[in-house]
Amino acid sequence: MNPPNNDNDKLISHRAFSVSLILIDILAHIPLEREIVKCTLVNRWWNQLATERLWYRFRGLKNNSKTKSFEKFLNILISARDGKCLHQYGKYVKILDLEKLELDQEEQLLTTLECCQRIETFIIGSKVLNKQKMVDMASRLPNLKFFKFSDSIEINDGDAMEAIADYCPRLEELELKKDISCFGEILLRIVQRCKKIQRLDIEEKNYDDQTMIPILEQIPEITQLKIHQCIGISEEVLLKIFKFCPKLTKLNATNMHEITEEFAFETAKHFKKCTRITVNKVDRPLDSSIEASENNLNISLYEIDLGMIINNFINRKEKLRELILTDIELNKLTLGIICENLDLYTLGLFGVKELAKADILAAISKLKNLKTFSIRFSKIPSEYILEDEKEKLFEICPSLEFVQWHTIQYKK
Repeated sequence: MNPPNNDNDKLISHRAFSVSLILIDILAHIPLEREIVKCTLVNRWWNQLATERLWYRFRGLKNNSKTKSFEKFLNILISARDGKCLHQYGKYVKILDLEKLELDQEEQLLTTLECCQRIETFIIGSKVLNKQKMVDMASRLPNLKFFKFSDSIEINDGDAMEAIADYCPRLEELELKKDISCFGEILLRIVQRCKKIQRLDIEEKNYDDQTMIPILEQIPEITQLKIHQCIGISEEVLLKIFKFCPKLTKLNATNMHEITEEFAFETAKHFKKCTRITVNKVDRPLDSSIEASENNLNISLYEIDLGMIINNFINRKEKLRELILTDIELNKLTLGIICENLDLYTLGLFGVKELAKADILAAISKLKNLKTFSIRFSKIPSEYILEDEKEKLFEICPSLEFVQWHTIQYKK
């Protein structure tokens, strides 16, 4: 029962168990609340501490064939379940990671789940799962919040995920990776039954508009949404995302068949506090994407009207502070509008083709609060910044601290 020497074990322990009160908390609170603290609460604290000590002893539940550490751990869990132990060890196991355990016996896994009824995060590694296996596991996970699948998982039964809807009503995060088959009606049933879902990832599914709209209508509390390479979903549905999901704080819509500036504007309108925007031009419509969080907006489109995008940010109450443009066709007029109307702290121009040095320096000199400026040309430039031009630029822009002109860096 000696504590581990490795700091990583401590981190794993605190993730795996709900250790909100340790011994010092007990000693600090019991004397003050001697008359009101119930014995059951004290017993809960001690059970929690005992479970953490057990975790330390078996080093994170690793299935070591030489020491048979997990087999010993499971025997203790079974004894606790059957009332033969002083402490209820399984009650405080919050995370079970099968990628580390590498359990070969299905019966051993199911017994473990029966002994740990309060698991909130269940991580499963390389396996091929069918409907019956999903039912066997999900039926033993009534408090599950996150069913995490590895990238190598395979679920070929389109209705296998229905077990989550039937047995895991407290689910908060759901990842439907590319090798996880899930019929649209099954996903709809999951979001109808699991009202607490906060994050939903959908990858490479053949859902269409008729399938997706009812699903979005059922997740008004969701905060993170990812839709990747679902080419059957039109931009018309994407434009309704913020109506159905008003609490979104993170959105990824990538490799979609149809994304235009209209969806980019709607995304910018929703993420009002965004201070950093990156605009990229892609070679194929299918590579278009919108990735947004509270402070960042990344727009990758096949066809881009930069003027419309910039105008969208000029009159906003919340000011844009960072602008990165990649492979965008820039001219003197457009760059001048950007520098005259946006109070930027950071400006990055990459893949620039036709802009004269004098026009660039004249434009960025209007950004009085600019701190960082970077430019990289599509080919080796014929003009570089001269020493007197550098000094003049730093003088005109007193806040400027760093300039990168193609591959050469200048510091104040």
